[in-house]
Amino acid sequence: MESLLSAIPGLEQPVHVVSGNFSHVYRAWDAGLARWVAVKVPRHVPAGGWGPLGPEEWRRRFVAEARILAAMDCPHLIRIDRMDRLADGRPCVAMPWHVANLRLEIGRDAKGPENMARRPADQCPRRMAAGRACEVLRQVCLGLAALHAKGYVHRDVKPTNLLLTDRVDGTVRLCDLGFAKIPGQEPEGWAGRWIGTPNYAAPEQMREALSATDRSDVYSVGVLAYRLLTGLLPVGAFRPASQVAEGVPVPFDGVIAAAMARRPGDRPRAVELVAALTALRDVIDRGWKRSGTTPPV
Repeated sequence: MESLLSAIPGLEQPVHVVSGNFSHVYRAWDAGLARWVAVKVPRHVPAGGWGPLGPEEWRRRFVAEARILAAMDCPHLIRIDRMDRLADGRPCVAMPWHVANLRLEIGRDAKGPENMARRPADQCPRRMAAGRACEVLRQVCLGLAALHAKGYVHRDVKPTNLLLTDRVDGTVRLCDLGFAKIPGQEPEGWAGRWIGTPNYAAPEQMREALSATDRSDVYSVGVLAYRLLTGLLPVGAFRPASQVAEGVPVPFDGVIAAAMARRPGDRPRAVELVAALTALRDVIDRGWKRSGTTPPV
């Protein structure tokens, strides 16, 4: 693969970084822009395809994802800088290199203390200070609001799909639209199937991918909020975050409850969550400044 990428004019020193279910990511030097970039390449799709989609359908979705992001103008969505084609015919895209994703900041997920007890300390989940969590969530919602305004639904909001510009307090950028709902381009083969990440996907999305709406992404934000504030996933009849973790403002409980309402129509829109989180962030900041203390983590 490195030789295929090196054959693209201007891309040098490609090194494999990570592979997901559907694609590989490499770090390479863009000689023209004089900076490091991340290059995403789709995996070879078997002749029978993956699930209900054949090789050409997956390839079309990869290209559609890149074009959607290239057309967006939002600081909280990953930017696509160029698209090329490898010698074997596969498309590839280059985007700004990011040093981390959100999982580096919060660790791996666990459903409860019993799961954490069996893990090494460096693999246990960590929680965020309320102010940082509020700002991360606000930035995620800004990215989602931009997508929703164009009619897209992300359908896979989770920590590994949230890139950071810095390892400490980095700006958040939403990436990976591989599962996105695109108006007029929903594969018929997805009818009756679910897609996404079970711990974060909304109930209606788990029943059928085609049922997902912008409010399904909002549900995922609610799950993410609970995870950031408590270090745990909201499983079953979970307790309010303010009762689980010290230093979580009680108003956060209402934000999470609204975002995770069972009925999609009862959930706020992403743009409404932006307003609520902005107000909550300002209250938290003023409270900390008056007290002169660092929020507990």
